[in-house]
Amino acid sequence: MLPKIGALATVIPDPVLGGAMVVMFGIVGIQGIRMLAQVDFRNNNNLLVAAVSIGLGLGVTVRTNIFQFLPNSLQIMLGNGVVVGSLAAVGLNLLFNRHAAEKTVDEESVGLNEENN
Repeated sequence: MLPKIGALATVIPDPVLGGAMVVMFGIVGIQGIRMLAQVDFRNNNNLLVAAVSIGLGLGVTVRTNIFQFLPNSLQIMLGNGVVVGSLAAVGLNLLFNRHAAEKTVDEESVGLNEENN
């Protein structure tokens, strides 16, 4: 749609793009570490969710043929370690930490009701 901008991007030397990618991926990695620093890993449920999610994401990245017998559309989605790790994290978090989240919501709603009275 914007050929001039596309042409400008193609003339950027590879070392410059590589340097920018190092910084960009470094920032993304540090932001992930900052988010994980807020998680209470003394709770074994949180530890299990993080460990299994990271393990599955890395496993899919290393063993690229693990989903070879699934339909092509699922292979495309599940062939990415980030997708598998994210789905595992969300699913396991719902499975293991749902009661804790419901308890927190109930406590907050009780606190709001007491403030309104």
